[in-house]
Amino acid sequence: MSMIAQDVRDDVAVSRDVLESLPQSLYRSLPWPSHTIDACLKIVDEAQRMNNPRRVRAWIDVERAVPDSSQILGCLDGVLSHLTRPGVGFSDRVRFANKIRQDAFDYLKQTGATAKAESSLDPNAVVLADGLMSALRLHDPMLAEHGEVTADFAKRLAMHIGADADTIARTTLAARLHDIGKMRISRSILAKPMPLTAAEREEVLAYPQTGARTLAELPALAAIAPLVAAHRERFDGNGYPEGRAGNDIPLESRIVAIADAYHTMTLPRAYRNALSPGEALDELLARAGKQFDGDLVRAFVSMIGYRARIARSA
Repeated sequence: MSMIAQDVRDDVAVSRDVLESLPQSLYRSLPWPSHTIDACLKIVDEAQRMNNPRRVRAWIDVERAVPDSSQILGCLDGVLSHLTRPGVGFSDRVRFANKIRQDAFDYLKQTGATAKAESSLDPNAVVLADGLMSALRLHDPMLAEHGEVTADFAKRLAMHIGADADTIARTTLAARLHDIGKMRISRSILAKPMPLTAAEREEVLAYPQTGARTLAELPALAAIAPLVAAHRERFDGNGYPEGRAGNDIPLESRIVAIADAYHTMTLPRAYRNALSPGEALDELLARAGKQFDGDLVRAFVSMIGYRARIARSA
């Protein structure tokens, strides 16, 4: 993947040279039709030149059906990541990129497009998930908040790789509920500085299966149970509870694992300090192909890389 030229003509606009040099690598790295990526590149450039993030809505209206509306943010994230490489004025470009993406998200939500992924779920699944998350919030508010943030990251990654609506819906729900089994773990253990005793460690390692059993007892959420059970498996087969490896681990679980790890690394713990977004991305890359699916890690880094770069430069 080529780096953006350092001589960007001004602090906000992306140069025409950049637009002409990026597409070759961009088209190889993003799973959408070339005309969709080309149109997105042009509208983002136009939005930057006009200093008007709402300009991207014109592209959304045209591309509403191709790709599927639930995947639009994924394509936009990929383009923005390529257009915000370090260079002159890149902090301003990244901030504007964030405005573009937020406006796109708000517009899709306003027009009902973002509800599409949820429509494939049993309506009772969402209601039950809300109830379980309310119970988790009473047990541990921070853990519940982590579940919601993880779900947002996981959903965006599923969208970014071009997953279908059913996969996006299952991924989002599994991410929200991935820690539900921790309700059976004492908060004193969860907050305890390392190391844990053997008995405490066994209790902690059991939480994916504990959560899965809870979900399996609820017909509307039974399909999510195996995804929650597998989210602590490792790509190299050294995870738990079953030691599954590679593509034998459900795609949804592999996505949740990355989203979970990224957000967890950016939170302070009793036994360590929080990592910066950039440091957390570096850690994911270091574990790609070992703990995590390497292709998904690279897609995740591409998806949110420009946000980490602005945090790193602050």
